[in-house]
Amino acid sequence: MVNTGVLELYRGVNERIIGLVRIDQNAILPSCPLWSAIDLLRHVTAVCQDWVAHRLDGYGSEQWTSDGVNRLSALNFDEISFAWSTAIDQMVSLSDEPGMGDPVRYAFGDAAAHEADLRAVLAPGTTLPPEALTLATKSSFVVWRQHLTECGAPDLAIELEQGPTLNVGKRQQNILRISEHELFRMLNGRRSISQIEGYEWSANPEPYIHIGLGGPVTGGVEGRETWAREPLVEPGIN
Repeated sequence: MVNTGVLELYRGVNERIIGLVRIDQNAILPSCPLWSAIDLLRHVTAVCQDWVAHRLDGYGSEQWTSDGVNRLSALNFDEISFAWSTAIDQMVSLSDEPGMGDPVRYAFGDAAAHEADLRAVLAPGTTLPPEALTLATKSSFVVWRQHLTECGAPDLAIELEQGPTLNVGKRQQNILRISEHELFRMLNGRRSISQIEGYEWSANPEPYIHIGLGGPVTGGVEGRETWAREPLVEPGIN
C-alpha cells in the first residue's frame, strides 16, 4: 500500500499547484520552455493517472511525457484540476509497482519539482513548505547517491545550510555546502554545469558533473547531458 504520509504531502502539492496555475494559466516557465502553466498541470495530472492505470511503459521518456499532456489537451482548468484530485483519491488502493516501488513517491517527487518551477515564475522568492521540500530533496538524493556509488564517484558530504549532512560513501572526501532548495533544484536537473561549478565545493566537482544524474528525472539521457543546457536564473529564496 502507498505511504499515507507521503500521500498527504502529495495532496498539499496538488492544492498549491492548482492555486499557482490559477494565477496565470498561460505563464511561460523557463525551466519547462515547451509548456505553459496549464500544460504543466496537464502533465502532473497525467503522471498520476498513469500510475493509477499502470500506464508505465517508457516512464519518464519524452514520448511518454508528451502523450500524457496531449491526452488532456482538450480539458479546461477546472476539468484538469478535478481529474488530478480524482486520480489522487484512486492512488490510496495502489500497491508497490514491481521493480519501482511506491507509486505515490514518484508522483509526489515529480509534482514537487514542478511546484518549484511554477513558484519561480508565479510566486518568486518562495519554495515548497519545509516538510515537502525535505522529503522531495531526500528522495532525489537517494537516487543520486545510488547512481554515484554505482559509477564509482569519490565520497561526498553534502552539508545543508540549515539541516543535516547527506553522505555519499563513508568518508568526507569532498564537501559541498549548499541550501536545501538549491540541492533540490540541482537534483531535478534545473541547474547547468556552470551553476553547479559555482557552488561551494571543497574540491573540483568534475567527477560528479561527469557522472550526472540518474533515475527517471533524466528522461533517458546520461552523464553531462542530464544537467540543464543553459543556466536557469531564478529569484533568490526569501
